[in-house]
Amino acid sequence: MSGNLVLAFDVGGSHVAAALVDLTTLSIEAAQSQPLDTRASGEAVMDAFGEIGAGVLAKAPARKSAGIAMAMPGPFDYQNGICYIRGQAKYDQLFGFDFRRGMAARFPDFLPCDIRFVNDASAALLGEIHRGAAAGAGRVIGLTLGTGIGSAFAVDGRIVIAGPGVPPHGYIYCLPWKEGTVEDTLSSRGLQGRYREVSGRLCDAREIAALASTDPLAKKVMEDFGRDLGAVLLPLATSFRPDVIVLGGAIARSAQLFLPAAQEAIEKNGTCLKVFHLLDHAALVGAAVAWQEK
Repeated sequence: MSGNLVLAFDVGGSHVAAALVDLTTLSIEAAQSQPLDTRASGEAVMDAFGEIGAGVLAKAPARKSAGIAMAMPGPFDYQNGICYIRGQAKYDQLFGFDFRRGMAARFPDFLPCDIRFVNDASAALLGEIHRGAAAGAGRVIGLTLGTGIGSAFAVDGRIVIAGPGVPPHGYIYCLPWKEGTVEDTLSSRGLQGRYREVSGRLCDAREIAALASTDPLAKKVMEDFGRDLGAVLLPLATSFRPDVIVLGGAIARSAQLFLPAAQEAIEKNGTCLKVFHLLDHAALVGAAVAWQEK
């Protein structure tokens, strides 16, 4: 196919979103989102992508798309479309699965070479650089806080995966923190575990945030989350020296509950924390940006 649109996907730890993105204006059309069973078989996951993608394309039947842009969590071979996720309580059964082949089978109008992949956190950061909270910034760190924690680093509008202050591949989820990793604390399961530890109740991250206005334990858990976030970011901000750090993902929707504590924790560095402007659309826009660059 040829055209000025791409069919963009944002694949998360519990959902998939899709939309048409205009490659010139980076505006979004026909956005849809639906829950995703991340423990399903590879073919079942591909079928879910096919279903939502077909729904998006059906909303603009007269518009032609140039390709497919997929924002995917890692580890993932973004050049060849092979999934290498394992041990993250999601997509374990897709280890070694060929996503390009699976998508090409469901979208035969697109050439396999026009089905392109980018890290989801990198895509989200690119979206915020081009149309959001990081516009005009030279050095930026982007985090997505949700089922897991995604991270990306950018210099002058381009993603960097190595260099001074950048952890390997730009990943912070696997860095040691307390008795585990950063992701064990700075994720929805981290919030759930901490709240259950202090209250004896099992609630998801959204419920904990909603309880914070009336439950002192929930309020403290959210504030502690912010302090931990700031403590994790401080050495990264000191070494990478970003102009701004932008935060997205489902947990960032409750930023008012933890952002002040996080900002205080990195105050000495002077780095500003901001919430994504594009919210759920950041990775879709960024996937389109990355598609054009490949």
